[in-house]
Amino acid sequence: MRKYADLCPADAAPQLTFDLPELQYPDRLNAVECVLEEAVRAGWSDRPAFYANDTTYTFDQVRREVHKFAGAFRSLGIDTGDTVILRMPDSIELVSALLAIQAIGAIAVPTYVQLRSKDLIYRSEDAEAKLILVSEELLEEAKPVADARDGKTEIVVFPADPAGQFRGFAEAMPSEDAPFVYADMDGEDLCLLLYTSGSTGEPKGTCHCHRDMLAIADSYWRYSIAPGPNDVLAGPPSIAFALGFGLFIYFPLRLGHAAVLEADKSPETALAQIERYGVTIFAGVVSYVNNLAHLAQENKADISSLRRVMVGGEPLTEANERKWLERTGIPLEQFFGTTEMLHVFLSSSNPSDPPHPATLGHTVPGYEVAVLDADSFEPLPAGEQGLLATRGPTGTVYWNMPEQQQKAVRNGWSIFQDLVWADDKGNHHYVSRHDDMIISSGYNISPVQVEEALTSHSSVMECACVPAPDPTGRRETVVKAYIVTGDGSVEDDELVKTLQDHVKKVAAPYLYPRVVEFRAELPKTINGKILRSQLRQEASS
Repeated sequence: MRKYADLCPADAAPQLTFDLPELQYPDRLNAVECVLEEAVRAGWSDRPAFYANDTTYTFDQVRREVHKFAGAFRSLGIDTGDTVILRMPDSIELVSALLAIQAIGAIAVPTYVQLRSKDLIYRSEDAEAKLILVSEELLEEAKPVADARDGKTEIVVFPADPAGQFRGFAEAMPSEDAPFVYADMDGEDLCLLLYTSGSTGEPKGTCHCHRDMLAIADSYWRYSIAPGPNDVLAGPPSIAFALGFGLFIYFPLRLGHAAVLEADKSPETALAQIERYGVTIFAGVVSYVNNLAHLAQENKADISSLRRVMVGGEPLTEANERKWLERTGIPLEQFFGTTEMLHVFLSSSNPSDPPHPATLGHTVPGYEVAVLDADSFEPLPAGEQGLLATRGPTGTVYWNMPEQQQKAVRNGWSIFQDLVWADDKGNHHYVSRHDDMIISSGYNISPVQVEEALTSHSSVMECACVPAPDPTGRRETVVKAYIVTGDGSVEDDELVKTLQDHVKKVAAPYLYPRVVEFRAELPKTINGKILRSQLRQEASS
């Protein structure tokens, strides 16, 4: 089995710390055994774990399904250390398959459904996948993997291939419950491989071990959110992303509450879930919850069950924060995490205190956070902008990328290309991605500041700002704003000037967008996150 130590050069390994009582794990552990068997010992067997497909799945039912799926994978020849790619929509079947792979000591690689053949081939080759389990409706894009990998990656269809070209998973499923033995694992054995989006080059595989599965729940979710047994979690994050993986698999199973699984990520479906299941905790990206609030107000939807709404993935402006509060009466709680760390290490959530407005919040218990100088990597004092860095029970470990590993970890700190600053109360404030800063007329402009100024105007529902060539030719680069309007605004030159003047009034005048383009909608990921990289490409061309 491959462990953290096998993948990191000695001078580029993250420093791992386990400072909380709940983070004191034994050397040998299987994460799936921990959550499923401890649920039995805690008396949760008949408690709802998931709502999906108009069905309630108890902790006991999930445990039995995982054991059956694990038996099927073993009969298909999957063994300890093998890598299995999953191409399935968010569903109870995806949860069962993913946990089953980890339970037998193999490595799961969930993928989001928008991936094309070339993306699946790349991941199959990079991860040396032995098998790809694909839902019947998503089979077409997976077919070329078989030829590209010369038979090294077998395609298995769930539940079956109607054309009979590939083996069906249902054939391998045991017909009834059978005794199951979990693989005996070291806590640092890899069990999950998640790929970054690839917006700055080839997607990078990030490695996560059995211990990580528990650590993300026993730090952020246990201490910052502290859910109760009657809480119900919902939201659009996909399980193929780090955020959705934690939220919809290990968090509910570790802390004993329910979650809603849904392949349809639309705000309309989310509203229906909130009303039907009495959702109490909701998580999503900023632009998604903006649309959700607007829709809830339009439809007079009952969202009174909500008590916690968390947002991350993109900057939250004060204007958007205020608009949500006015429409719903519920404060937004920010969080910040990365695929590399597997989940959240900064949060404005606290079980006993209201969230701090307009900040990423404080360090999650179990982690340390520092703001480092971009050149020297030395810690900076409060008030100074620098690169965000963290260390704790999880850390950055890339799959077979030693050069990237050397850049990502310095002196034990996992370092990210996000500019932040900390105030004297320990709250962290987001500035921009280091590589997103717009240099225009000698000014370093944070797109977040421009977006915050724009969204404070009533005509702007959402927006994204990127660098663009100056159409007048007087500057090399200017700020371009892509704007979605609301409230029936007339999208004309007069509105452009109004918005430009508004930015000059509420922010430094040099921040105003010299180019404005109105859009009916902005491009987004399956999670609802604005695809700024796509907008940058469009603006530059």
